[in-house]
Amino acid sequence: MRDEGLAAVDDALLRLRRLWSASRSRLVDDDGGPAVEMSSLLVVEACARGAARGTEVGVGDVARLADVEPSTASRLVDRAQEAGLVARRPSAASARRTALELTPAGSALRERAVRARQGWLADQLAGWTEADVAAFGALLTRFADGLGDPAPPSTGGSGPPRPGR
Repeated sequence: MRDEGLAAVDDALLRLRRLWSASRSRLVDDDGGPAVEMSSLLVVEACARGAARGTEVGVGDVARLADVEPSTASRLVDRAQEAGLVARRPSAASARRTALELTPAGSALRERAVRARQGWLADQLAGWTEADVAAFGALLTRFADGLGDPAPPSTGGSGPPRPGR
């Protein structure tokens, strides 16, 4: 029975790959604005989450959220900065670091992205009961929280390869 359940989860996750592999920028900027790279949305999200926690956000925070190496995250931040979505300022914690913060354009993009994602999810879950949506959210959160920051899988097939590694 457990093997059947694991097979079902594996199949569902493979089919859901389109959620993160396909660009959703068209859902964010249907107003005819410039296309936004998914990587810039991740930089914006990392900055918004740090601001919500009241913590300073650096390139390392972007790297963790995007699941990439810090050098790659630095390039992603550069692109988001060039697009006017984030600004760098000296870190209050260390003279060797810079802190990232959302610009007004970055904050507006984040708001549109959240509205677009949640609107899309509402459409997909329209036939579900409120209890089912709550249970799905709780189980998915539990699953995501349990992943933490896993090490890359061994060649023994313990899981899918991590992007950017």
